[in-house]
Amino acid sequence: MKKIKVFFLIQTLDTGGAERVLIELVKAIDKDRFSVTVGVLYNGGAFSRELDGLDGGVRVVFFGQRGRWDPIPVFRVYREASRLRPDIVYGYMGVANEISALVGRTVGAKVVWGLLSSDMDFSLYHWISGFMFKVGALLSRIPDLIIANSEAGRRHHVSCGYSGRRMSVIHSGIDTERFRPIASAGADQRRMWQVPEDVKLIGIFGRLDPIKDHRTFLKAAAMLSLERPDVRFVCVGTGTEEFTKDLMAGAAADALLDKVIWAGWVADIAGAYNAMDIVTSSSISEGLSNVICEAMACGVPCVVTDVGDSRLIVGNTGIAVNKQDAAAMAEAWNTMLNWPMVKMAEIRVMARDRIEKHFSSIQMAIKTEAALIKLVQG
Repeated sequence: MKKIKVFFLIQTLDTGGAERVLIELVKAIDKDRFSVTVGVLYNGGAFSRELDGLDGGVRVVFFGQRGRWDPIPVFRVYREASRLRPDIVYGYMGVANEISALVGRTVGAKVVWGLLSSDMDFSLYHWISGFMFKVGALLSRIPDLIIANSEAGRRHHVSCGYSGRRMSVIHSGIDTERFRPIASAGADQRRMWQVPEDVKLIGIFGRLDPIKDHRTFLKAAAMLSLERPDVRFVCVGTGTEEFTKDLMAGAAADALLDKVIWAGWVADIAGAYNAMDIVTSSSISEGLSNVICEAMACGVPCVVTDVGDSRLIVGNTGIAVNKQDAAAMAEAWNTMLNWPMVKMAEIRVMARDRIEKHFSSIQMAIKTEAALIKLVQG
């Protein structure tokens, strides 16, 4: 059987939600049915090493983009696609989508777009991000298939002028073998952070970025600390030096100096999840959150803001609150911390089971494979 040649295109393989989803899809996709090439506009990236030596072989091509306005990679992408002659050019969010439409049509391939965001507030970012979003809406009639990773993302893009005619939803998935309950790994991580066994840990994971709304998380932490001196808070992730200093200064002003662990980048991320009693997503915008899925796969219950598909993910295993509502977040934490041990044990099992059934990388790959096969075979 002839393999279907898929040429994925993404801006970078640095750590991030979209990048992680692509890595998991590429790892899980059936290499007996698909020949996979991953094109990356910017060189390097922490995730690039995860594609080395995969069974079935995955080619990774870097196009050496030197800055936002560097046009040379577009020509390099076209040259690679002309040589490869792929059946499908699959853009993975942002400018990679627009380039995939141009290149895919030129070389006679089917074009697929990946949409992995929801109601983004573009005022928080460089103006080019909002501009390219509008360009994407204008060009969205070109792709043969658009795959959104969340129901909220599909609704938002359609409401903003994106064509919904060929748009479908395939939820992102995570590696449930990597992210699983490992009590010893959690205990090791707590010791590294010098956290006593009787202290409860509430964590937030992800880049330090305005859209993740660490400020609301920290305000809620200050509120809960007044009632629960046995709780500590962990911020896992990195951001710009200026933004990080600003967050730390705010925490100090709220008397959280000895209550918050600024963990930065953590090598054993599964161990970090397992160290937590609760994981929180305080985002003001999400499509489908990898962090929530990863935490639940590790058996950790979540308090989340009701954005994107976050409420859908947690179902009856967690608590959803309105975004930017620190008081509601603190109350939800307190409610969860007061659950009886028997109920907490049941919730942990239910959380992992929910991810295995609905949000695993295997499920994502199976559904994506079916969509791509149908696209090529007509």
